[in-house]
Amino acid sequence: MRILNLRLQNFRNVEFAELALTGDRHFLLGQNGQGKSNVLEALGLITALRSFRTQTLSVLARKGQAEYALAYELEHEIEGRTSLEIRAGRGGRQVQIDGEKVTRLVDFIGRFPVVTLCSGDIMLLRGSPAERRRFMDLSLSVVSRPYYLALRDFHRGIAERNRLLKKGGSAAEFSAFEAEIAPHAARIAAFRTTGMAHFRRVLGEVYNEIAEAEEGPELVFKPNVDASDTEAYLRLLRDGRERDRILGATQRGPHRDDFSLALTVGGAREYASDGQQRGLCVALRIAQASYYREQLGRVPVLLADDVLGELDPVRREGFWRACPQDVQIIASGTELPVDSVNWVVNSVAGGCVQRCTR
Repeated sequence: MRILNLRLQNFRNVEFAELALTGDRHFLLGQNGQGKSNVLEALGLITALRSFRTQTLSVLARKGQAEYALAYELEHEIEGRTSLEIRAGRGGRQVQIDGEKVTRLVDFIGRFPVVTLCSGDIMLLRGSPAERRRFMDLSLSVVSRPYYLALRDFHRGIAERNRLLKKGGSAAEFSAFEAEIAPHAARIAAFRTTGMAHFRRVLGEVYNEIAEAEEGPELVFKPNVDASDTEAYLRLLRDGRERDRILGATQRGPHRDDFSLALTVGGAREYASDGQQRGLCVALRIAQASYYREQLGRVPVLLADDVLGELDPVRREGFWRACPQDVQIIASGTELPVDSVNWVVNSVAGGCVQRCTR
């Protein structure tokens, strides 16, 4: 897939801008706080209507404006040349593909795969299990509609069970909700086990390209319970009712899953250097792009938000070795890449985007 053009109106600090993106290597050059990340944020929305910077989408409209509009032209392996428009404001969000409204996220997510690398990715290693579950859930939802639906229905069921725990439901009510929840948990467990096995394999291959020496990268999936068997999870829910009632929430299940990253020296969070940690997070994102490509049959676009400046020279060179040559990359930074002659460069200042002539 390729993004050919982007128009922004009243998005973040951008009043209006248009960015032509024909070609494979594009660089947004500018000082901090000028709007480079805002442009990449707009590009990143096309995968799942999620921002890589915030979960509060109401802040995306330009200050003082009620609505923002984004228009994209894309070249798609399956759908050909495609137009996409996203509008959002106080009245809600509207999405149109080639002039037709898309009303359900399940019909949109994954059609236009993009992977974003940013400094915040370090929280995949240093942050809470919730950060890593969001990574798993987005990765799997993008490639699998059944996973997205199972995850949605599982969380709805858990929310209802938690409501019963707080208000004091009957045994029959609990049994009814648990019978609905357990099959979704089994599907989630199966998808996560298979998906994280792919990440484990590709992470090692990519990280060894990035690192200076063999450092034994490892990803370990840590399911909270064995939920692959529907009946076993039903029993676990039933046996845990009294404990869950006391605590007011369902304590065991896929909503408590996690994964960890490690190197030969030990757990990456505890023992890896800052450079090693950042290299692992970059490798994890490239593994995500590989997963999208394998499962969807589409080449995702890579967005790199000032992240390469945080890598040492060895890992920076390794990043370029690890990137597939046929992937479109749109990056940002305060300084030009070393091989800037191979990039189309746009300067960004005060929310304005302008092509650089060299």
